[in-house]
Amino acid sequence: MQITTRTEYSVRALCELCFSENPISLKVLSKEHKLPFKYLEHLFRDLKNSGIVYSVAGSKGGYRLKRPAEEITLLDILRAVDKDPTIHKCLQTKDAEYCLGESCRFHIIWKKINVYIEEYYEKITLAGIIEEI
Repeated sequence: MQITTRTEYSVRALCELCFSENPISLKVLSKEHKLPFKYLEHLFRDLKNSGIVYSVAGSKGGYRLKRPAEEITLLDILRAVDKDPTIHKCLQTKDAEYCLGESCRFHIIWKKINVYIEEYYEKITLAGIIEEI
């Protein structure tokens, strides 16, 4: 369950939303953080569909957080933009060529590690990240 570029860019953009009392457009986020505009469009579609942000229409529109930053976890963000954020392909597809299946001794290890990491990421909130930066 690595932090991908999708997750990193999402966290950076969401932190910026935390600092503003007004909606922020993707154009502004793209320019100020040197993030690709089209990439942000895809990320924010996923973040919106996951209930993390909502859009505000109009000339002064943009995006806002849908929930307080204290309620948005790193795991929420990972799941929104990375879809299947498991640590090993073995956990994504049963009986794949790189997996020996449920009875594989390694499968249980990857599963335990994945649960541990998920629990850790669930403790990290957007508000906590804001405090650190």
